[in-house]
Amino acid sequence: MAQSPEYPDLKWVVPRSWTNANRSSVQLIVIHTTEGSAHGQSAEDGAAYDARRTDGTSAHYFVDSTSVVQCVRTNDQAHTARAQGNRRGIQYELCGRAGSQDWKSAYSQAMLARAAKQAARDARKWNIPVLHLTVAQVRAGVKGFCGHHDITRAFPADGGTHTDPGTNFPWSQFLDMVRAELAGKPAQQEDEVALATDKIKLTTGSAKELGGDYKAGTEITGETALNLMLIYAARAADDSAAALVAANAAVAAVARLAAKDAVDEQALAAVLAPAVTAQVLAGLPAGSDQVTQEEVNTAVTTAFRNAFAS
Repeated sequence: MAQSPEYPDLKWVVPRSWTNANRSSVQLIVIHTTEGSAHGQSAEDGAAYDARRTDGTSAHYFVDSTSVVQCVRTNDQAHTARAQGNRRGIQYELCGRAGSQDWKSAYSQAMLARAAKQAARDARKWNIPVLHLTVAQVRAGVKGFCGHHDITRAFPADGGTHTDPGTNFPWSQFLDMVRAELAGKPAQQEDEVALATDKIKLTTGSAKELGGDYKAGTEITGETALNLMLIYAARAADDSAAALVAANAAVAAVARLAAKDAVDEQALAAVLAPAVTAQVLAGLPAGSDQVTQEEVNTAVTTAFRNAFAS
């Protein structure tokens, strides 16, 4: 089997249908399930099928427990998520079935680890934050990760019907694995990760900026609110590499916040993003497109310490 021209360590099988798009940016990493076999040869089988099928379907990658097979370069479009999804995303086909997959099984865990390793490479290459997007964020053009189901709901005019990778897909664990690959550290297993119970309290200064009914000491318990703030911050900085790296690192730091929102998410994002953005970028050294992970972590930590008090 040939080697990928983009990632030479990967196997390469060209599908019958794909678009030579020569993209200069990518918004999404999209997770699918093949709804087919789940064994150590399934990725090769899926890629081989796309090479001969005549219904115009393809993916960038097929992943099983033992291998990742690339079929389309990431700067080109694969054909698996209708017009909007194809244009915006890099398509990952995980070999299994959304409705019946045991995501804790040895096969699934090995497959997730392989997918996470490759997704980290694509996230780094295309400056995609490791963030599970809402449907609204997908539609609005925010960069991050989503499932095929999110594409279906975000762009109903495309007429999509797919709901993979299913409601039981372990998003939290998978994104932790991707972040760990980016940080060069092994990821914790899902059952070893404590449930999110952290809370952040507004400082007097932040509460004053928010105005209205927000008081000093108000508890913010929403991962969504803070993730939105970080993404707005990155976009406000014209998608500079430094801002996106900072946003990605900060998302990882706050990803374990409780899921129930206590404030208006967009209001919080709009008010606090400029201040946090300025602090993060100010804390990065000159020539910040080449910053180290340690320098980014320090800048993000300092920015959040100044904005919030625990």
